Amino acid sequence: MRLQLRPTALSEGLIARHNISDVAGRRLVSKGRVITAADVAQLLLHAIPQVHVVELEDNDIDEHTAATLVAVRSCHSGVRIMPPHHGRVDVVSDFAGMVSVTGSHLTAWHAIDGVTIATVAGWGAVSVAQRIATIKILPFALPRQNFTVTPAPAIAVLPFVRRRIAIIMIGNDAICARLQRTHIPPLQARLLPVHATAVASFQCNADSHSVARALHDATACADIVMTVAETSIMDRDDVMPQGLLLAGGMITCYGAPVEPGNLLLLGQLAGIPIIGTPGCIRGHARNVIDELLPRIVADCLPTAQDVYALANGGLLSSPKD
Repeated sequence: MRLQLRPTALSEGLIARHNISDVAGRRLVSKGRVITAADVAQLLLHAIPQVHVVELEDNDIDEHTAATLVAVRSCHSGVRIMPPHHGRVDVVSDFAGMVSVTGSHLTAWHAIDGVTIATVAGWGAVSVAQRIATIKILPFALPRQNFTVTPAPAIAVLPFVRRRIAIIMIGNDAICARLQRTHIPPLQARLLPVHATAVASFQCNADSHSVARALHDATACADIVMTVAETSIMDRDDVMPQGLLLAGGMITCYGAPVEPGNLLLLGQLAGIPIIGTPGCIRGHARNVIDELLPRIVADCLPTAQDVYALANGGLLSSPKD
């Protein structure tokens, strides 16, 4: 790529390095435009004798081709790559799902000088055709050898597959009636962005044996089971985690470094994810369930380490909010 100051009459077919304007400030040719014969005539008409241009060499890949190449190679599946514009290519989701971004791979792409990729935050829910990434090539071209070996793909959209939710309310009739009013509506609202539906609702007494029976019934008809109670799960000896163990399940993680939502429990029973919701589920403010639900519905079941990693940015609200 050669940067030159050329006589305007000899600039046809080259790339304008800067915006070119007349004496009144009206733009005649935009930066990055390939100068045409008509452009040359107009520039000469406005008494512009020289222009700064870029001439591509044989080993150069122009910015639009380079941006498209990066988009193709940096993405997995579940995306659509849009036409290039101004050295940029946008990537949109092909369907509603969860964005997966491999941070180490994304960082590696930026070792190629002149390549930038910005994405939405990983693990979040996206709608169909939502922009999830944009690739911008900084110069007008990049050397072809920059793309001989490229990093692994970093971006994908995964479909929501665990969409049938069973809800277990723990408590006596009066408590469950109250939970139905206070906890269930905001819980169901949280299912909408991940295209999930509550397909069954169960009620059980606040003892581990009743919880175990309810969990068995719920896992028979759902892809995910969520439990709600009048109070949060206070420790691993509480009735919900003990009921899960009694049913033959396992506890993946108790407690989360996220506020609101510290008193979260994650587990599994017969391959079905179990979510013991904290008390903040009754509110509409963003909490730990909003952080984790997209990946669970997309069948990227979080480990304990995944939950601990939420600590960085886990303070979701403050007194000022």
